[in-house]
Amino acid sequence: MRSYLFTFVLALLLGFLLTPIVAQAARKAGALDRTKGEAIPRSGGVAILIGTALALLLLGLVWDPVRSLVRYSTTTLQPVYVGLAAIALLGVIDDLRPLKATPKLLVEVLIAVGLYFAGVRAGSVWLPFGIVELGPVIGLLFTVIWIVGISNAFNLLDGIDGAAAGAAVFAFLAMLVASISLGQPLVALLCAAMAGATLGFLPFNFPPARIYLGDAGSLTLGFALATLALEGATKGPALVAIAIPMVAFAVPLLDTSIAVIRRAARGAPLFKGDREHLHHRLLAMGLSNREAAAIVYVACGAFALASMLFLNPNVRGIAIVLTMIAIVVWLSVRFLRLHEFRELGRLVTRGAQQTRAINFNVQLRRAADALERTSSWDDIVRVLCELFADSEFDSVRVTVTSDGRRHDYRLEGGKLVEKSQPIHPDEWGVHLPFQIGGNGARGELAVFRRYGRRYLLTDINLIVETLTPALSSAGSRVPAPK
Repeated sequence: MRSYLFTFVLALLLGFLLTPIVAQAARKAGALDRTKGEAIPRSGGVAILIGTALALLLLGLVWDPVRSLVRYSTTTLQPVYVGLAAIALLGVIDDLRPLKATPKLLVEVLIAVGLYFAGVRAGSVWLPFGIVELGPVIGLLFTVIWIVGISNAFNLLDGIDGAAAGAAVFAFLAMLVASISLGQPLVALLCAAMAGATLGFLPFNFPPARIYLGDAGSLTLGFALATLALEGATKGPALVAIAIPMVAFAVPLLDTSIAVIRRAARGAPLFKGDREHLHHRLLAMGLSNREAAAIVYVACGAFALASMLFLNPNVRGIAIVLTMIAIVVWLSVRFLRLHEFRELGRLVTRGAQQTRAINFNVQLRRAADALERTSSWDDIVRVLCELFADSEFDSVRVTVTSDGRRHDYRLEGGKLVEKSQPIHPDEWGVHLPFQIGGNGARGELAVFRRYGRRYLLTDINLIVETLTPALSSAGSRVPAPK
């Protein structure tokens, strides 16, 4: 236990001391972010990586347990180290000269594929209903999606000061506790070092930030978490080793998943950045950067604690985690104004009640056919009464103007009675004008609905395009009512 504590503390101190030095070097190298006016170094990831490596090497010189684990890791984790170096180099290049999203994503995929064939892979995956064994093809796809997805999830979360770094600290600490409990000292040691170095960097990144993580930081942190989780999953009880990181990473995973669903729902490019992530929506609500970061920390901390429930997995723990996820999604949609989800919800509602909409549309087409066979005003009234007797509209009104006189009718009790009623300020309507007879008389059918009602299933466009011409044709054949 002392090895983990000493490693964490030493990495924290080194991260804190190295961050200003690396920031100064980034200024000289031109790795600066100028999006907010003042040029801010974007090289925090380099300080975290150096701090992590130095803590392990220095402590390994004087502490036998650490030395043994570090030496052992050069063999067992060699593919992870190579992949970590490659992703860090990609991030550094992007920080110096921004790369396009597609080639950067392609490199990330190639690195993930290489890790799979080097043995860093997922053989099974935890789902709420149990463990699912993955075959070679599905295993490769899952491994690539897991590594690339987690890496970019933390990259996307790095939209406000301190968010990604703080989330990574909670995730590393959760994996540290889990690894110790599962008897995985090597994974635990690396998590302790990464958590310490990231926490040492965090004071300089907390709002207002004096240095950013940069892609070298956010991508690397996500990559390290994803690969260490896979490493732990291959050496521990399947349910525990897989479930804990999935829950511990819940905030960045949910943010990325919601972003993908949002963009897909409106047909936007999936990999094109925007400022509509959860942390951006918090800022749009009027919260400050510090307040938004604090909310992210609370959520990450809650999920990190919840992931510990899987150290002794049971149905109650699974239910708690699923409930937490549902609450976060509901709060996000409800209060952060994720309008795409409201639209998806409307489509689901329409789909569940589509039979009612289909029934009215069929009745509408039949009414149009019946109007073609009418020969009197009473026939027209009968068809309209039958059509709107059980509609979604709150009121149906007909106005007839003939010889300078206006007659107002309203559908009540399945009958059209002469009655005038003003339009209320809390209702909207659709007005369908039509001709009556050949002496200049005019009619208008108007359907009204109050604001605040549930989603309208009736196809307004079908009413306008189908009912209006049929009503005009029928009206032209009959005299105006007296």
